[in-house]
Amino acid sequence: MQFGFSAPSGGPMGRAAPLTRICQEAEAMGFAYATVSDHVVIPRDIQAKYPYTDSGEFPATSRGERHDQLTEIAFLAAKTKTLRFVTSVMVVPHRPAVLTAKMLATIDVLSEGRLTIGIGAGWLEEEFVALQTAPFAARGKVTDEY
Repeated sequence: MQFGFSAPSGGPMGRAAPLTRICQEAEAMGFAYATVSDHVVIPRDIQAKYPYTDSGEFPATSRGERHDQLTEIAFLAAKTKTLRFVTSVMVVPHRPAVLTAKMLATIDVLSEGRLTIGIGAGWLEEEFVALQTAPFAARGKVTDEY
């Protein structure tokens, strides 16, 4: 059995020094992987129902500044030796397919194969609007195509 943890993507623990220390110490303790979440932007006004809480409310602790998922993973891969990194989850329609594939391949090669991709179609309609992506209603089809 392997154990992992969710790496901070923002806030005080998401700064370079604490984030590096968390991942390096977790690696030293034998953790197998770190997950890194994906929100390019988090709109202030969210009407969409969050699918992972009983209330449907997006957690207040998940709001505020956040790192780009792939940049954070690349940074952490350079600071660690064995820790795997898992996109949890990458919202596929938020990024151009070919550019994203190139970025993922680069991270995987430079981390010596320590990247695992978890993908999804997304749940936050307001984020799709803010990013000016394909329409929210088309997210499943776009994800399948990409």
